[in-house]
Amino acid sequence: MGFKKLTEYLDSLYENRNIPGVGLKIYHRHKPVYEHYNGYSDAANKRPFCEKTLVNLYSATKVITCAAALRLVEEGRMKLSDPLWEYIPEYKNLSVKHTDKDGSCEIRPAQNTITVENLFSMTAGIDWDRCGEESMRLLEENGGKAPTLKTAKTAASRPLNFEPGTKFQYGFCHDILGGLIEAVSGKRLGVYLKQSIFDPVGMTETFFEAPADRQDDRAVHYIGWNSKTNRSRAVGELYGVHEYEDYESGGGGLISSVPDYALFAQALCNYGLAQNGERILQAETVENMRRNRLGRSQMNDFASFGGASKAGYGYGLGVRTLVDRDKAKSLSSIGEFGWDGACGCYTVIDPDSQVAIFYAQEAAEAPWWDWHCSIRNFAYASVWE
Repeated sequence: MGFKKLTEYLDSLYENRNIPGVGLKIYHRHKPVYEHYNGYSDAANKRPFCEKTLVNLYSATKVITCAAALRLVEEGRMKLSDPLWEYIPEYKNLSVKHTDKDGSCEIRPAQNTITVENLFSMTAGIDWDRCGEESMRLLEENGGKAPTLKTAKTAASRPLNFEPGTKFQYGFCHDILGGLIEAVSGKRLGVYLKQSIFDPVGMTETFFEAPADRQDDRAVHYIGWNSKTNRSRAVGELYGVHEYEDYESGGGGLISSVPDYALFAQALCNYGLAQNGERILQAETVENMRRNRLGRSQMNDFASFGGASKAGYGYGLGVRTLVDRDKAKSLSSIGEFGWDGACGCYTVIDPDSQVAIFYAQEAAEAPWWDWHCSIRNFAYASVWE
């Protein structure tokens, strides 16, 4: 295997693409074959970006949340076809926005019921707004705290953007799924993730909140980093994922390291079997997870959302899934799946080719979608060379 070109490409991101630091790990045929880091997690203090660096996963959190929720499905504690209101009663009588041709909007009772599967597949009609009047009232009533399940319940009072099951819209669904996990398991989301995913896989560096002795390992969250000046426009997290006490965002709140997340990606690549021999999901569940769930019109919605970086992909149970290699210009196999995160984290999970990849950076405002596909193809070319 030759990784020279991949290494040069990763180094070019640090040197020329306004990325302060990068990290990547690859498994092939269920063995680690490549790991590379460059740049800084803290440029001011010359702290290198390395295997111990902790980054915000943002939406790469979603793959973990969905895998954990699928364990509850395997155990028969809920079904994909179940109405959401059976577990969170606030979702029983919902309203939906109807926009007329003249642009006027009317709120009407919803005709369809949100199912558990609608949450996984982002077809529930739930938008991004978790900071509306209801959420602000929750914070006031709880002294600034926003417990995960309570926050999920408040979202039920907002009108849906469309009838459940009719369209795709990327939004708050997996945060609601985190609340559903709490309702079904009876445990806090972080506790359940640790017991069902992190401990079995051997992940010791993935948290909603990093321990006090790991704070120095957290990458500085640069916004608008400039590689020429080694300065950024600002520093600070996005989307308030760690802003509220007691809130554990199933859609974007986890922190992890490159080796730790790569262990999880490898477990799914091996049809749910972790490196240590522990099984987190059955093979049939992994196959179900990566099966495209979107119909033709929903695929159009997904294409409009994802742009060029999602070309050739559909959407399964919380993951993009490859359906057309030519459109994707991809070297990966049909059914390759994964997701990415707001500051550039990116995972590729390909059981058929036996390739698992996790890439990380911590740089907001960098157009990371422009190079994810290149990273993927350089990685495949390397392991096949």
